[in-house]
Amino acid sequence: MEDAGPSSKEKPSNGSVHVDIDEEDDDDDMMDAPSVRDFDESFLKSFCRRASSSFFKHYGLISHQINSYDDFIKVGIQNVFDSIGEIIVEPGYDPSKKGENEWRYASIKFGKVTLERPRFYTGDKSESGNKFLDFLPRHARLQNMTYSSRMKVQFTKEVTTIIAFSYIFSPITYHMKFQVYIQELVRSDKFKTGKEKYIDKKILETEEREVYIGRIPVMVNSDTCWMSGPDRKDDCDYDQGGYFIIKGAEKTFIAQEQLGLNRLWLANSPNWRVMYRAAHKRKRVYVKLSETPKIEDIGGTAQVINVYFLSLMDIPIWILFFALGVSSDKQVVDLIDIDTTDGNIVNILIASIHDADKRSEHDECGEFRKGKNSLNLIEKLVKNSRFPPKESVTECIENYLFPNIIGFKRKARYLGYMVKCLLEGYSGKRKVDNKDDFRNKRLELAGELLERELRIHLRHAEKRMVKSMQRDLYPDRTVREIEHYLDAAIITNGLSRSFSTGSWSHAYKNMERTSGVVAMLRRANPLQMVSDMRRTRQQVLYAGKAGDARYPHPSHWGKVCFLSTPDGENCGLIKNLAGTALVSTTVRKGVLEVLTACGMEKLVDDTSTILSGMDKVFVDGDWVGTCKNSASFVAEFKRRRRKNQVSIEVEIKRDAKQKEVRVFRDAGRILRPLIVVENLHRIRVLKGGKYSFQDLLDNGVVELIGAEEEEDCSTAWDVKYLFMDPPKKYTHCELDMSFMMGISCGIIPFANHDHAKRVLFQSQKHSQQAVGYSSTNPDIRVDTLSHQLFYPQCPLFKTVVSECLVKDDKTPQGMIPRPEFFNGQCAIVAVNVHLGYNQEDSLVMNRSSLDRGMFRSEHVRSYKAEVDNKDGAKKKVKSDEAVNFGKIQSKIGRVDSLDEDGFPFIGANLQSGDIVIGKFSEAGSDHSVKLKHTERGMVQKVVLSANDDGKNFAVVSLRQVRSPCLGDKFSSMHGQKGVLGYLESQENFPFTVQGVVPDIVINPHAFPSRQTPGQMLESALGKGIALGGKQRYATPFSSLSIDAITDQLHRAGFSRWGNERLYDGRTGEIVKSMVFMGPTFYQRLVHMSEDKVKFRNTGPVHPLTRQPVADRKRFGGIKFGEMERDCLIAHGASANLHERLFTLSDSSEMHVCRRCRRMAGVIQRTVPGGQKIRGPYCRVCESVEDVIKVSVPYGAKLLTQELFSMGISLKFDTQLC
Repeated sequence: MEDAGPSSKEKPSNGSVHVDIDEEDDDDDMMDAPSVRDFDESFLKSFCRRASSSFFKHYGLISHQINSYDDFIKVGIQNVFDSIGEIIVEPGYDPSKKGENEWRYASIKFGKVTLERPRFYTGDKSESGNKFLDFLPRHARLQNMTYSSRMKVQFTKEVTTIIAFSYIFSPITYHMKFQVYIQELVRSDKFKTGKEKYIDKKILETEEREVYIGRIPVMVNSDTCWMSGPDRKDDCDYDQGGYFIIKGAEKTFIAQEQLGLNRLWLANSPNWRVMYRAAHKRKRVYVKLSETPKIEDIGGTAQVINVYFLSLMDIPIWILFFALGVSSDKQVVDLIDIDTTDGNIVNILIASIHDADKRSEHDECGEFRKGKNSLNLIEKLVKNSRFPPKESVTECIENYLFPNIIGFKRKARYLGYMVKCLLEGYSGKRKVDNKDDFRNKRLELAGELLERELRIHLRHAEKRMVKSMQRDLYPDRTVREIEHYLDAAIITNGLSRSFSTGSWSHAYKNMERTSGVVAMLRRANPLQMVSDMRRTRQQVLYAGKAGDARYPHPSHWGKVCFLSTPDGENCGLIKNLAGTALVSTTVRKGVLEVLTACGMEKLVDDTSTILSGMDKVFVDGDWVGTCKNSASFVAEFKRRRRKNQVSIEVEIKRDAKQKEVRVFRDAGRILRPLIVVENLHRIRVLKGGKYSFQDLLDNGVVELIGAEEEEDCSTAWDVKYLFMDPPKKYTHCELDMSFMMGISCGIIPFANHDHAKRVLFQSQKHSQQAVGYSSTNPDIRVDTLSHQLFYPQCPLFKTVVSECLVKDDKTPQGMIPRPEFFNGQCAIVAVNVHLGYNQEDSLVMNRSSLDRGMFRSEHVRSYKAEVDNKDGAKKKVKSDEAVNFGKIQSKIGRVDSLDEDGFPFIGANLQSGDIVIGKFSEAGSDHSVKLKHTERGMVQKVVLSANDDGKNFAVVSLRQVRSPCLGDKFSSMHGQKGVLGYLESQENFPFTVQGVVPDIVINPHAFPSRQTPGQMLESALGKGIALGGKQRYATPFSSLSIDAITDQLHRAGFSRWGNERLYDGRTGEIVKSMVFMGPTFYQRLVHMSEDKVKFRNTGPVHPLTRQPVADRKRFGGIKFGEMERDCLIAHGASANLHERLFTLSDSSEMHVCRRCRRMAGVIQRTVPGGQKIRGPYCRVCESVEDVIKVSVPYGAKLLTQELFSMGISLKFDTQLC
């Protein structure tokens, strides 16, 4: 397994470059070592940019998703099946079915799992035809299928068989062992075996073969996908993978922030405790300080130390120590290794000893220090617990108490270390752990999440298999093949359901599901797609009680962006990874060997050796050894890591205060690259400046640093800090200052000059809502809704982030590597007041510029319909009820544009009310799909296909060309959003001496309160670049000075401050004031007035209340609420209010009897003479004389009738008006 390779599996462009440097060089004095000042500052800045470019070329932007999934495929699936162990199926023990034969048993054990690439079963069984075809992501999108892989298992069967299945995924194979046997009571030689009788197994039948056991969804661009590797089959040029396709919909994982389970956790609320938290609930250990009455006849309580282990409550710590093999109280104190001069600590230890003595006397187990009395006491407690385990007490301690530490004496040492941490925290010598610190957090990605979900569905399949197999283990029945018992659809459908609904298994609560793990991949533009796959999410119990979880923490620096977070209830809980952040995968080899070579001594398996003068070494929270000099030990380990002798993802931290060295190699840690200052001189010997990022890692010039190791680093924020006087000793240096922000923030020019709220708006909202070019393969996609800008442009400026996002070697010279991350156009923007039409953030645009194609876009909406496939239908339907595509004279809409097959022809112009897909049944009922209110367009494509669920479906895409109109929303890259308020002719716009006419005029009042001078700097810099200036960088935190920008403008013959003299286009007179004008990058957002405009005269009403319906697409009414009512009351517009709430809503009439004041109904009654008439009649008064007609809202009449049905009668006062 590769420890950290590029996700695209590409080879370095120049091969692997290793610099031959003697190891003795690292031991030279610093005076003899090469100095950073031997380099030029500009050379080092150029090197940082080249190193950043090689980083993104090596890892890409979503390597954390792909690497985690690849690790799951290589190792995680096998671990899931191995955790099941051997399955013993016992018979039902029904006495009536035993007969003369023996009881039969079955044994099943899984073997090796294999996974194929996604293939599609064609059903062609002929020799010449292809039975399987390559199944690509574009096929899954077009056919509404799941892009997945078949899973196979190799099993050995003895008298029974095992089953597997297939779906539309890529196959996984698993080795599985299956036995059926009988048990016999056999006599043996007691002298040899020590037993007179024992139970022997007699195997009846054995079989070994591969079976299908399910389908696993495949991540696009992973090793299992067809889109990776040398035989890559191209799809979209912007597509980097990292997502799944489930039933045609694209889904991606959101990284889940969870507290790490690989270290001790010290807390003081609700009481002092230290926790050893394992993933398995039975393996968790808690050591707590609890209150107990004092021994003497004195009031008050004493603090004692108790252990919570398995389902046992408050075991005295001293008893557990002696159960682990400690022989005396002094050894226990030596293992704890705490300062015994502190009176409070001594009192706690003495009280704990007394508590253990008292407990042993109470349980009548004798003196716990003698023999195995302490072990017997724990065994008694275990057997009397609520959920007693099947294992013996020795096996329980071995398997559940610190399972990663082998040996009772080593477990006793680790328990003593836990007590030491607890007492040091209680006495104030150790800080409690912070749950918001990223060193205590791990990100759960595809590997961990899929492993947890697959384990649940596999357990479910196992229970179903055992239950059904028990019936066939009776002597009178035959054990069939394993496929008959193992339902492969449980795993396939379970995973597919979890992806579709987003409901995922909880991290540590059994039988609970959580939401927010899987999200739809949004594709408004490529930047939004990448941002969705770089999101992280923190689960909180109550949104209002998140505490400090919402606030930025110092450990966020360089790992998560402190600005890219949504506003509202999820603010601070959903974050985005920083530009150069990586997520580690599990390192499984080579760490302990290197630690031993660096001078670590393995932890002794006794309790007598004194280790008080040694530094402890922990690997993933487990105590593995000790070292004498931690400083030299850590330095030697880092030197070996920089020489690539151990994985670059391994993290080491030296805690000199606590005399500990912590090494981490688990998955989910956020790492980021930093330059090693002492090894900067090695870049001189790299081949001509052409090197890959792996070369920099192999030679120790750059290394990956985690959250905990970063505390030991002295990091320069930029290269210029290495050359400041007086010189400071820096160990590391940042590649660039802007990499501490996310991708969407790092491409904002002069972001450090803007208010943080405006940068948040741009990075989290506007940049992801901007209309761009979402994909390069729209012809083979059928997205429900997509927008495409006709003439997208690159901005004039550059930032380090945008320049370093290397796409491939085909990028033209001078163009930014990933132009698809900028979705907009460069417009000439003037800051001026224009006839009052641009107040309150509205914009005035040049009508001629729009006629020339500025901000023109294409809006494509797809309509889908499906019918049952006659051949693949799961249930038979009557012939007259079968629904098929076709044209029928419809009563619900126009069918003029439909062909006989029920689909419109390409280029047909459809309007609201037209039928877009014709469907009808043989009985004549119409099931056609009709265009709703305000929907229209030209037919662009028609797709007819089928999926694997026995459905034929059709997709019709309508195209609409949209030029900006009044009410459309626009935004700059600085959060200055506004809607189009007026379209002005070009001849009426002001113009400069050169004849330049602005495209957009914005109001100057947009700047003072919004605090976005970055937009002015962008405009001034853009004007200088357009005039041929060489200064082009607008990188946040390392941007040009104002003097450099103004000098560049001045050299081009313009005003230093960007102001220009304008002439009024209406009068031709010179404008008295100077106007600031220059090119600014503007974005057109997806919020368009044509999608939101709502109007209605008369239309459909609700059948119950007779009030207008609410939906816009159903031609519904406009809601007139309480606050709107208050406005009309304040204006005194009573007639308007009456018309709005009554006349135009649900005006109605009813009859009221003025005598009894009750509602009179309209009934048919017989009058004297035998004639029947119909009319109003009061049943209470039995008269029609005082019945009058009144006008009331129909809602009031309906309420009266509903109350009358409940036995409540209303009385009405009437008045002539």
